[in-house]
Amino acid sequence: MSGESHRGWPARASRSTNATEPLYGSAEWQTAYNSLRNTNEGMNGYIKDPAHEALDDPGRRRIHGRAAQSVLVALLVVAANVRKIRAFQFVARVGKPDKGTRPRRRATGSIKAWRPESATAAISGDPDPPLTA
Repeated sequence: MSGESHRGWPARASRSTNATEPLYGSAEWQTAYNSLRNTNEGMNGYIKDPAHEALDDPGRRRIHGRAAQSVLVALLVVAANVRKIRAFQFVARVGKPDKGTRPRRRATGSIKAWRPESATAAISGDPDPPLTA
């Protein structure tokens, strides 16, 4: 019965037969748990990014049926993974993360050059004309 568990399922090949899991609540367990939990929650937040996949916005997934929703969620997870891989490859090539490119602002002239002639005359110091009723 070596290589099988007590229910007849094959034992995991990656685990040694002598390996023991860390004791629940121990410092070793807490370190492993926190690392895995942070990784999982970080990916959840990454997938929920409203600028990209927006997994938590049901309005972006207007499709009926549990199976269809599951397929769509799987596709969104694949898209997030591809985005994460591309970001990693960019950092590996360039050496710094891509913060995105912003369009250049157009050059603006002086406000005095923009104002019409009548507005510059009013600024010259002439008093406002009296109001007539």
